[in-house]
Amino acid sequence: MDQTGLCHQMIGNVQKLSNVYATNRPFPHIVLKNIWDDSQLSAVADECESFQNWDEEKKFFGSVGKRTCSTLSKLPANTASLINFCHGPEFLKNLEILTGEIGLIPDPYLYGGGFHSTLNKGFLKMHIDFDWHSKLLLRRRLNLLIYLNRGWCSSWGGQLRLQHMYGSGQENVVEITPDFNKTVIFTTDGESLHGHPNPMDLPEDVSRNSIALYYYVAETFEDYKNPKREMTKYFRLDGSRYPDLKVQ
Repeated sequence: MDQTGLCHQMIGNVQKLSNVYATNRPFPHIVLKNIWDDSQLSAVADECESFQNWDEEKKFFGSVGKRTCSTLSKLPANTASLINFCHGPEFLKNLEILTGEIGLIPDPYLYGGGFHSTLNKGFLKMHIDFDWHSKLLLRRRLNLLIYLNRGWCSSWGGQLRLQHMYGSGQENVVEITPDFNKTVIFTTDGESLHGHPNPMDLPEDVSRNSIALYYYVAETFEDYKNPKREMTKYFRLDGSRYPDLKVQ
């Protein structure tokens, strides 16, 4: 993949977008449309649609039908190239300006990230992410999702829901349709609930596809005093907790 056409819009407007990111509710986030070259991202979407070498498929109370591949060596060439670009210094510099997070470190292990593909009737319950990477000894701070779904229909469901832990009103909820060439970046912490919690109604041979990337920072002294969350914690829509289970 020729990387010269990648991410032109975000890089050109990153300083202006930083205020949008910081002030968006229910927690800092931004939705970016068409920042990737369509033809290049279509090649990635083709690779995801035909991909068969999944690491796992989830089937438990928190997630059903979600297939993942976090093994970089197994990912196809165009996809690996896009991920490497998102892990590179130019992209990291602009991501820091956009989000206000300093010292961002990408994850070479893609722990919990990489290809995500959820099948018909699949869902991902509302949750807060694990925040401690035990291999890197780093704190997770940002999620970046690149959606690969051409011709997505909102009636199928699958909208990404963002919701503040302590806010139940509609002003504290955002729903984002996972359309092709839409990129969502958000701060992940102990209050940033997100998911697509309702089973989808997809046509035959359609899945909800994305690339998920997570970014980390070195622990500060204040972080050191806080508990390390090594498990994802799942929630019902009414805000009550599901029991813990050691899953990503």
